[in-house]
Amino acid sequence: MYMGRSKKKTFNYLKERVWKKIQGWKEKLLSRAGKDILIKAVAQAIPAFAMSCFDLTKTLYDEISSLISRFFWAQHDRENKMHWIAWDKLCSRTEKGGLGYRDLHLFNLAMLARQAWRLLSNLDSLCARVLKAKYFPDGKLMEVRESPGISYSWRSIVRGVQLLKVGLIWRVGDGTDIDMWNDPWIPLGTTRRPITPRRGIVLNKVADLINPITGEWDRELIQDIFWEEDVKNILAIPVHNGYSEWHFDPRGIFSVKSAYHTLEYQRDRQAIRQTGESSSGKTSSAALQWEKLWRLNHLPKVKHFLWRLAHNSLPLRQNISKRGMEIDTRCPVCLRLDENGGHCFFKCKFVKPCWRMLNFEHIRQELSLQTSTLDVCKHILNLREDIMLTTVILLWNWWDARNKVNAGEDRRTHEEVYSRVIRMVSENSLLFQDKARGNPSSQSTWCPPPQGVLKLNIDGAFQAANLSGGWGFILRDHEGNGVLARAGRIELVHDALSAEAVACLHALRAVLNHGFSYFSVETDSSILVSALDSACYDQSTAGVTFKQIRTLLRMDLGIIKVSFANHSCNSCAHELALKGASWDPCHMSIWADPLPDFVQCFVVRDYTEPRY
Repeated sequence: MYMGRSKKKTFNYLKERVWKKIQGWKEKLLSRAGKDILIKAVAQAIPAFAMSCFDLTKTLYDEISSLISRFFWAQHDRENKMHWIAWDKLCSRTEKGGLGYRDLHLFNLAMLARQAWRLLSNLDSLCARVLKAKYFPDGKLMEVRESPGISYSWRSIVRGVQLLKVGLIWRVGDGTDIDMWNDPWIPLGTTRRPITPRRGIVLNKVADLINPITGEWDRELIQDIFWEEDVKNILAIPVHNGYSEWHFDPRGIFSVKSAYHTLEYQRDRQAIRQTGESSSGKTSSAALQWEKLWRLNHLPKVKHFLWRLAHNSLPLRQNISKRGMEIDTRCPVCLRLDENGGHCFFKCKFVKPCWRMLNFEHIRQELSLQTSTLDVCKHILNLREDIMLTTVILLWNWWDARNKVNAGEDRRTHEEVYSRVIRMVSENSLLFQDKARGNPSSQSTWCPPPQGVLKLNIDGAFQAANLSGGWGFILRDHEGNGVLARAGRIELVHDALSAEAVACLHALRAVLNHGFSYFSVETDSSILVSALDSACYDQSTAGVTFKQIRTLLRMDLGIIKVSFANHSCNSCAHELALKGASWDPCHMSIWADPLPDFVQCFVVRDYTEPRY
């Protein structure tokens, strides 16, 4: 691709392609939900390839975003409509009150960071060798800087490297290359570095903290150097084959999504610092359960209506007047009082009969007492599900009826509004009832294995407060009788997935050491199953444990498979893990047939009734 002096002219074709694509869509025939899908799937995908190679200009970001925003709010071609919500808010994630559109600048940096990650993880590739020979012959990719005379494509990758530094973390091998004070190597917090001040300590490398004889952490030395919080975090780190990984993904592998969210977090923190707000304080928009709003069993256009109502961005006449337009602010339906959200939906004399016909008068009164549209939506989402769905449909139908009157059409009677609400509720229930039938409920109680086969249920418990946990397992035959059980405490562990991995490793070793073979394994952690089926989680914190488990599985041909089971099918192992978490670290118990009464109680309950 030829790069001229003007980057704006070079990439102007992207803007033209977005504009031509948008011009081909009939805005008037699309609901907000339809526009939302087209923007995410088509318009914002057009510049993705160029973004993966080049750092585009800010002017181009702004122009493309302006085109998309104009399309979202307009009804006709070449029509300037009021943008009721700022574009930055639309680019927020849905759980934060936005629509999840991409901030093109942040997405561009995340795509460039992926190129840097590819170079870092595959330095033997042809592209990496060419770039290494010219730009970083010492092989230290993470220390490259922008300098005069470099190509535009390499300058773009260097900017991706700067983002990569934000989320990179070193996994401890022999520790000889890791600076314990300056490198990110502790998988906790934003900096991933020790919080203990260095003072006059001369030790500098992580290798100094590892016992050269055992290959494990030197506990006494670590306790002498670091504060208690750092001691827990360090001792919970398993010693790996040293490598670097991406901290903000549970697999330890870089992804554009996690990099984009990292940049979003940094941007939000910067905005908080500039405005002087407390980083721990929650905004009013965060108080609403946005995820619950988007999970409603409603048509997308109805959910978009409720989202706009929560943001008070509906074109009510008082809202229009506040934007500086001279307009008659009286309600277009009753022509009596000023039209705001409270009057339109709850206090207008023509809407009250609609609430009464549905026997929702008490709900109308409760909603009319709320002080903002955000509080109204919060109250609606806390109603019983059937009442909540009917209330939302009534609000949407009344808004549709109000818009007809505002456009000069005849007003619908409250009987017509009521019948439309009832019909829509019925259609909605049938639609989502059919979808629910397509997803039959899974098994809720433990299922015995075939005759001649044993089943091993395992579980791990994690206590985030003190970075400790527990593990437990139960081995049963085809009649559901317990054959072997065990529980124990994990003194230090970083996360729930690591606790599940340790539980699996302890269980397999114990069962194999007792001479059992030809058994299947069940766990309630789907991530653990994925991690054992492939190497996709080998760069995570528990990666070394996953490798040890897979080695055991390959060595013993009597293990049939590792599969996922619901929590309700794994309650016995869960109870044993909780009991193990409460024990002393040195306390570890194993029980063979006959099992103790309390274990037998767990077995019977697991086999006969769902617990979750």
